[in-house]
Amino acid sequence: MDKVGIVGLGNMGEAIAKNLLKSGAKKDSILCFEIKPERRRFIEEKYKLKFTGSAEELIKKVRYIILSIKPQDADKLLNSITSLLDDKKIIISIMAGITLSNILSTVGKPIKAIRIMPNICVKVGEGAIGIAPGSYVNKEEIDAVKALILPMGRIIEVGEELMDAVTALGGSGPAFFLLFLESMIDAGVKIGIARDKSKAICSQVVRGTLKMLEEEDVHPTLMKEMITSPAGTTIAGLAILEESAFKGNIIKAVEISAKRAKELSL
Repeated sequence: MDKVGIVGLGNMGEAIAKNLLKSGAKKDSILCFEIKPERRRFIEEKYKLKFTGSAEELIKKVRYIILSIKPQDADKLLNSITSLLDDKKIIISIMAGITLSNILSTVGKPIKAIRIMPNICVKVGEGAIGIAPGSYVNKEEIDAVKALILPMGRIIEVGEELMDAVTALGGSGPAFFLLFLESMIDAGVKIGIARDKSKAICSQVVRGTLKMLEEEDVHPTLMKEMITSPAGTTIAGLAILEESAFKGNIIKAVEISAKRAKELSL
């Protein structure tokens, strides 16, 4: 395995390191750089990974360079490593709002770069990961990067123009779903079920529903129809949700999140 370097070991950088190790990567094939001393100590103690003293030192020693830093730090970092980037190095950026054209214009020369947009669920290897390859990356290299990040979850290749949409649907989506789940649990409490039992029921409803969708390969609409009998309990509840434009409001929430992601893009 070619060496992988991770610049920035915040929550997402840690999730990437954790999944690389879980998938069988050797510890000496992963190099890290983190500017915060306390964060570096935490990762060193927990995962026994090696750190370099600078980003430049890391770049020299690896082929794949995962940039997991804040967008506002992008220019400074890219300018510092430009001279070290050649046609064998591959930048993998998870910097929100930083486009491939931003990266290329800052570096000032053709380089191999791929943008990925993972969500929080990569922490447990079940992330939704949008990927947009740059024009200088060939198919073999794209496949290699996909294999590298596959342990983090499901990969969906999209054009970069859809990355803001991926940010909204995949990145913000868990929060929208969690609000719904929280509401379901509270509803169970309101009708007399103890909170821990309500949570257990609702969590199993989600788990079972998703498993059935996948194993039966059924569309959500058709599965909903299986549950909804004439004049029954389900249609009564669905009617209330539709009175409040539940479906329309979810669509609006995703749309406004995508719009905000675009506004935050540089």
